[in-house]
Amino acid sequence: MEPGLIAASERRALDAVHARYAPVNDRVAAILENIRSDCRQLASETRNRGNERQVEEFIARLSAEVGNRAYEVSRRGGREPVGPEDARRWEAACRRNDAPCVVIERQRLSALAVRTTRWNYLFTVPGASEDRVVLVAHYDTWRGPGADDNTTGEEILKQYLLADLRAGRRPALTHTYFMAGSEECGLVGLTSQILLALGLQAANLALTQQDWLYGALAVALAPLASYRFGVSGSREYVKTLSADELRRIRGVVSIDSVGDGRLYIPRGTMGADFLHVLIPFGDYDSINDLLEEAAHLHGIKYNNFLAGGTTDHVSFLEVNNGLWSRARDVVRRAAARLTGRRYTPPLRIPATALVAMVPGKASPIVFGGKIHTPRDTPDRVYPEPLRETLLILDYFFHRLEGGTRVGEPRFLDEFHYARLYRAGDGHLLALKDAVEHNRRNVNGVYRVKATIDGARAVAHVQEMVGWGVETRLRDQVADTCARLGLSWERERIAQLEVIGDGTRLHFARKLGPWRRLAQLYHRAVAACQAVVRRFIFVTFFVLAYVLAQAFGWAFDVAFDLSPRFAIWVASHTTVTLVAVVVTELAILLYLMARRIPTWIDNGYRHENRADNLGSLRRVRE
Repeated sequence: MEPGLIAASERRALDAVHARYAPVNDRVAAILENIRSDCRQLASETRNRGNERQVEEFIARLSAEVGNRAYEVSRRGGREPVGPEDARRWEAACRRNDAPCVVIERQRLSALAVRTTRWNYLFTVPGASEDRVVLVAHYDTWRGPGADDNTTGEEILKQYLLADLRAGRRPALTHTYFMAGSEECGLVGLTSQILLALGLQAANLALTQQDWLYGALAVALAPLASYRFGVSGSREYVKTLSADELRRIRGVVSIDSVGDGRLYIPRGTMGADFLHVLIPFGDYDSINDLLEEAAHLHGIKYNNFLAGGTTDHVSFLEVNNGLWSRARDVVRRAAARLTGRRYTPPLRIPATALVAMVPGKASPIVFGGKIHTPRDTPDRVYPEPLRETLLILDYFFHRLEGGTRVGEPRFLDEFHYARLYRAGDGHLLALKDAVEHNRRNVNGVYRVKATIDGARAVAHVQEMVGWGVETRLRDQVADTCARLGLSWERERIAQLEVIGDGTRLHFARKLGPWRRLAQLYHRAVAACQAVVRRFIFVTFFVLAYVLAQAFGWAFDVAFDLSPRFAIWVASHTTVTLVAVVVTELAILLYLMARRIPTWIDNGYRHENRADNLGSLRRVRE
């Protein structure tokens, strides 16, 4: 943590959060040692069976340690996933109050779901409340020992599970640690990816050549958009959960490949967004805000948009998010509006992921990286991202279980932009630190006693009533007022003096014609980025269409300039067609996997800049 970012009292509060566990550096060292041990034992010729064997060996060690506090059950499919005898074991575990216990579930995957490993393993520690938090990490690997992808996540889950069982009392919430099988695509998934790529290219040809035979082929291959990915193990588990079990899930975090690179707290994933055509996902915001809050408090840098792939939180996001579910919801909403009845939105599961990524790490097909290759070895797993992951998860458990929020992440004189709002019968002051070390903003909302004289105001700070990481100050105020039950309206002032904590700050509006143009420019770019983020699949087709038209135009010009070249192309149609298609796909992959995700992920900069230009800016007097 960087010194001076938060007050000493807040640092002490964070230390108390982490004191529930062993010192974080000791935990990181233990994880690294376990990764080295796991990878040494894993024979390449039987890797997936080896992964299953290692989980079974962990279960044996766990059962030996906790004795009669371990209850082993099985989970099936169908309407009754838990049989009568297993249900009795569940009840016995939930009734125990003498010490923490664990219910160990094994779920055999169906033949269609198996990509790599054949089993799901779940370790549930019953808490004082039946509401639960789920940490999920896949334990299978593909084409390599999987030190980073995903022995890192597997070992983190084991560590939190053991910490729960060694604690003096049950946790406040029920904790489920889910080691998911068949997250990786395997050869089945790889084949379906190839078929899906052919389907996308067929759709492109249908558009450019107006050949509807290609269009029919593309439609036929479209269902592979859901089958192409792994996460089939976690999908199979989610399908067995009852409506009551789903309602009790307070949050899901998938931990995947957190051993190398900068952390991502994804609000969008290109790989998952391909699925949006079939399955429009719900909102990530509630749980992402909590993880980002933890990152800001600990000075951890992070990004929001992954360039490709997906992980097991998607299986939870899919609940009530299929096309038929969405269609039924539209009908229900319309009927409620027409009849005047109360509309209850469908249940959505708050789920997100923690992933670490760096250029050169991801799939070798796209980046030439290490994961999914024999190069994913323990020597390429590093302490810092593991440490950051643990710090965020410690705080996540603390807050989700009702722990108090760290009060003030900034001193008053560390803010640079301000807006004043009338709220209820008083005023709220919204301040922004827009040059934070993470290159993202942190906001504070304060109750103030304000005196307004024309375009000038003086605000005496009374107390902080909220803080957060919204890009726009008005959104932060809206969230705070919604929580406080207040209406709000912005005060149109040109100068503001803020007095409090022994400091006196001055803010003034500096929005001339050029700044107004700059504000409009940044808002337009941010709007474009938001559209591309939301409709990334459509963007793929638009780019494919534009590329095809550009290549067609280039060939027309070349044919007019050189008839001999036109004759040569006509004589070698097969070669030239393949070369053109491969070149277009290479350009598309580069744009969609590298340039556009980076552009999208930096979208907050333009929105933030536009908001800053419209706010009062701190001035020195």
